[in-house]
Amino acid sequence: MSLNAKKFLLTLSLVAVFGFSAATVAQAQEMKPTEAPAAAPQKAKKKPAKRKAKAGSAMMMRGVPKGVSKCLDHLTEMANKDPLPDYDGHPAEIINDGLMWNDAKSQCSIGTDQALRSKVLDLANAWRAKDAAKVRSLLQEIKSAAPQT
Repeated sequence: MSLNAKKFLLTLSLVAVFGFSAATVAQAQEMKPTEAPAAAPQKAKKKPAKRKAKAGSAMMMRGVPKGVSKCLDHLTEMANKDPLPDYDGHPAEIINDGLMWNDAKSQCSIGTDQALRSKVLDLANAWRAKDAAKVRSLLQEIKSAAPQT
């Protein structure tokens, strides 16, 4: 073999070895995270931020009040607002999960009185139709006929 061929093969093998090792080192550095310098102080962990209410919206109550009179008072308070709030929000929750729920564990059930239950159903239909006058009058009728607890 000539001297030029030996130099060429030696150079080629060195380039292959160093190029392969450089690629391996670069790949290894990508895989493990970089460490912070030893002299840099560690930052305290941030506590999760508390959620704040939206600035433009009013605080909305969720859940069903305890007691038939409190449920009806809360519905009356919502019905007195102008324009009448949507039924699908909190009014539906009070009517469906409170007044119409016939269970011993219910917080404000009106019981099994069929005439009173039909008035509450009429109230829900009038609220969906956005008939504020009918909603207010039905609330007064239901409040006078409801069991006082």
